[in-house]
Amino acid sequence: MTATLLPTVAYGDRSAPPLILLRGLPSEPGRARGLDALTERWIVGGPARSHRVHAVGRPARLEQGATMAEIAELYAGALRRRFGAPAAIMGVSTGASIALQLATDHPDLVGSLVVAAGAAALGTAGRVLQRRYAHLLASDGQAAASELAAATTDSALLAPVVRLATRLLPGPADPAGLRVLVEAEDAFDVRDRLSRVAAPVLVVSGGRDVFYPLDLATETVRRLPRATHVVYPHRSHAGVPLHPRFGRDVGDFLRARVRDGLG
Repeated sequence: MTATLLPTVAYGDRSAPPLILLRGLPSEPGRARGLDALTERWIVGGPARSHRVHAVGRPARLEQGATMAEIAELYAGALRRRFGAPAAIMGVSTGASIALQLATDHPDLVGSLVVAAGAAALGTAGRVLQRRYAHLLASDGQAAASELAAATTDSALLAPVVRLATRLLPGPADPAGLRVLVEAEDAFDVRDRLSRVAAPVLVVSGGRDVFYPLDLATETVRRLPRATHVVYPHRSHAGVPLHPRFGRDVGDFLRARVRDGLG
């Protein structure tokens, strides 16, 4: 795939070491909007105390049929041009899948890695849900966003409210490109290549995550050479980065890596 620009939104002290945040769906190409923007500010709260956080969305245009490895290659090229040296990487949800693909294909670019609400492959239920999401993106972006938001809550009581509320928000930018990313993750599976990841990794999981279930997250941790696992037992997929301890747990891990000289 050809080189592409990946716009970033930065948070924190300009003089602090960089942390590249790879967003979860819808992973808007530019600045996150609405509720996603508020969520992003919460997610970066802990890490921004020690790092300059560069939030990165998906490429503005993705070629039909692109694989996760090809998408990770775009990020790798952008990181080499922008930072040059190994950096701290944090991925959330689908962003975590990209981050793990990046770390297995380009381990030299990753100084430390945080995998939040993610694993080395989608779970069976998560794959079904994302296929429906991809199908809806082709015809109704707002309906797609509504269904995905309801699924991430993993709560029968909250789902109708979430579905209604998200129906009132704008649909995703560039739904065609977003669909390419979702379809790429359908085939994503780097479990057999995790031994290539030399960097220390923090995996943060929810015990009730239907997209990346705990058994897959645990297997991911077991296969990584240097991994720590934090589990929030009663949290659904969306609840992981919103947990009250999330900022502290991620921040503590990143600050320790800075002390170790790993970014």
